[in-house]
Amino acid sequence: MITAELVREILGSVGVNPERFVIKWASAAEATRYVELITAFTRKIEELGPLGRAEGKDKDDLLLKLRAARSATEAMKLRAGLGKVAGEFREERDYRLDVIKQKLEEKLGPTMKTEVSGQEILLRLGQQGPVALEALAHKVGLSKEETADYLAKFGKKGLVVERDGVWSLAAGS
Repeated sequence: MITAELVREILGSVGVNPERFVIKWASAAEATRYVELITAFTRKIEELGPLGRAEGKDKDDLLLKLRAARSATEAMKLRAGLGKVAGEFREERDYRLDVIKQKLEEKLGPTMKTEVSGQEILLRLGQQGPVALEALAHKVGLSKEETADYLAKFGKKGLVVERDGVWSLAAGS
């Protein structure tokens, strides 16, 4: 339940309707329940329509944001944080949905935002090529200052370079 709620939080943070993700349990002996679950989910997705329509966003933009979120979930920082939070839940034994949502937002929200935003910046530079700071900040949904901070950090790591106010991936990145 903790991981499923984290997935919903990540989807919401990148602009995808979290209703596009559902985990429900049905045993092998519950064929009728299984059919009901699949039918209900299929109806919900049909109701929402193609990716982007329900969200009011460009499909390609959402797909890039989803790739960034996927990359972020592979980052050790986020995975370690999830392990820590899961340990806290085991100790406290309080698995109410509102508690899970609050703790995920409090403990993993900032890390999730940082990791997803950083990955999105790198993906956009790789996909779109050289881009000015202001345009990149607008696309990622961050302020120019926040975006500049990410770029400075990536620059120190040798991942990005700036020439004449335009940023791109460093050769070999």
